[in-house]
Amino acid sequence: MKPFKLENEPKIKPGFITPENYFEDFSAKIVQQLPQEDSKIISLFTKRKTWFYSGAAAIIGLLLALSFYDNSHHKTSEIDTATLENYISYHTSVSDVDLVNLLSENDIQKMSMDLNIEDKTIEDELSTNKNLEHYLLK
Repeated sequence: MKPFKLENEPKIKPGFITPENYFEDFSAKIVQQLPQEDSKIISLFTKRKTWFYSGAAAIIGLLLALSFYDNSHHKTSEIDTATLENYISYHTSVSDVDLVNLLSENDIQKMSMDLNIEDKTIEDELSTNKNLEHYLLK
């Protein structure tokens, strides 16, 4: 291969030449070529707006359905014993007669207990109890 010397060889002129003031006039020419009317801008959100609205409506409908379903399972016709005891203890206007009138014969028979406590056991308990005076004075 022959040595190539750039400094000694004649220079080749490029085949492309830019016109005079091309770069100064370039932006003005481009602006003239643009269309004069304003184009309509459509955002991405407006295209998907119906999907967002239908999704939000579906979620709200699901939440409402779950709340109605949940409320329907918790309704019972019976009152639990703790609620009944708290009501009776905090409402002193309820008398014993009112309570007995609410009970049926079966309920009253179930409540009766037969305590077979001997007198000796009662005397021993009373003699060993340190708070006996407190109970007697009440």
